[in-house]
Amino acid sequence: MSEHDLHWDAEPRALGLLQLREDPQYPRIPAARRFALVEAALEDGRSLADRTGELWGREPAKIAARCDVPVVRSEDDAGFGSVVVYADYVARPPCITLYVPAILRLDALMAERGAGVCAIGSTVPVFLAHELYHHFDCLRGSERLSRRHVVKIFGVGSWHWTSGLSSLSEIAAGAFAQQLLDLPFHPKLLDLLLLQGQER
Repeated sequence: MSEHDLHWDAEPRALGLLQLREDPQYPRIPAARRFALVEAALEDGRSLADRTGELWGREPAKIAARCDVPVVRSEDDAGFGSVVVYADYVARPPCITLYVPAILRLDALMAERGAGVCAIGSTVPVFLAHELYHHFDCLRGSERLSRRHVVKIFGVGSWHWTSGLSSLSEIAAGAFAQQLLDLPFHPKLLDLLLLQGQER
């Protein structure tokens, strides 16, 4: 994607389909089902953000504190190869880790590209909100998003081996952050901005 192709008002549905294509199980998803899956993930993220906002407000750091989810700021680089990791969530015990060097590099890139029009001074709340979605989703157990939407891997007679779609929770987490923080863009665009920076 070129610099001119990056639009901060890009449709979340289009970005969601882009994320879905990155799922290892994408070839097994019937074409007629793909759009509905993206819509379901976006709606799950938005509705969970609205419920979260009603219960605990819309500041991710305060939400984490009120829900007893520790937030660790790490100076480590958790990425590998060309993959950059900004944050992650561990369910047992619940903990969110923010990888500060990677986040600061992205913030600097946003400032360099004039992306301050996005109305955020730092991406920390975005990544924290994203990981909070994963926390709340995990609390649903067997009702978590990836387990509600599965694809068939293999079948013999009436027996079927299925797999969840991990990309759905990523799509939903982005929608959660966008809704909770009232962002003018889906956070998937941050990944695309980084790719542009690496291509320069």
